[in-house]
Amino acid sequence: MKDLDFIVIGAQKCATTTLFELLRQHPSINMPLEKEVPFFTGNDCTPRAWDAFTKRHFANDGGDVWGKVTPQYMANPEVPARLAALMPKTKLIAVLRDPIERSKSHFRMGVRRNTETLSFSRAIQDRLNPLALATARASSAPTHSHGYESESDFYLVWSEYVRILSSYRRHFPKNQLLVLYLEDLKTDPHGVLNKVLDFLDLDGDFRPRGLGEVMHSGGDQTRIPHGLRVWLRQQGPIASLWRKIPDHQQGRLRFLYERWNNKKTKSPLKLSNTLAQELREHFAQDTRLLLSLAVPSQPWMNKYVNGSCA
Repeated sequence: MKDLDFIVIGAQKCATTTLFELLRQHPSINMPLEKEVPFFTGNDCTPRAWDAFTKRHFANDGGDVWGKVTPQYMANPEVPARLAALMPKTKLIAVLRDPIERSKSHFRMGVRRNTETLSFSRAIQDRLNPLALATARASSAPTHSHGYESESDFYLVWSEYVRILSSYRRHFPKNQLLVLYLEDLKTDPHGVLNKVLDFLDLDGDFRPRGLGEVMHSGGDQTRIPHGLRVWLRQQGPIASLWRKIPDHQQGRLRFLYERWNNKKTKSPLKLSNTLAQELREHFAQDTRLLLSLAVPSQPWMNKYVNGSCA
């Protein structure tokens, strides 16, 4: 059995797609064709199941360094223990961003997928109460196995980075966790990529295509309406042709389609001053505690501790 050398565990809506598209070009790295092919979110995390998984998703002639990019791993409270039990030496990479901006991008994705009908203000207000937060923290991410499911309960809790990463730190030593920031990836993509390659003990003399580009900018509109997409998938000839495509190639095609179908338009998401202040206070404690994990200072630190998030 070949263990994973590294996993980009998330967070969702934090440029994991960009990192995936850059790393998969490295000649020494072997990754699945599809970005989000989860394994540790399932109950069968045995060596035998992993061996079958690798035969489906990893090429025999790929690089020696095996990796995955699966942002669902920062959305399922059971993953850290499962991963540590099977692959305790795997290196972990987390990409984070301003928590409110991540929550906004998550909301926009819900609008784009036709699973969100509330305004941003109402959706946030409904999920700031203690019971809603506690329920969401204890819940696993939807599998989307039968189409898109609502992720509205998780807009806030998936931005609580310290709570999530602390669970990984209970199972992995600090030298196996690299924390990056989307803001740095935008301003210094080459420097961030070199940090990753150094973390993976790989040669930093690597210039992938698309370095400095945003590979999948989130928006709230689509080129093809959701209803038309569903109708097309139900048509006999299209469904028959789709079934002939191998599973791993289907995943790659779905991934490329999602990127193309996103129109990258962003409607303003306004909050009242009162709600904006509540949201800033909600994330302020988590922002301060992130430094306790011995990670670089986050670019948004002053915005939450001393400033305004309106």
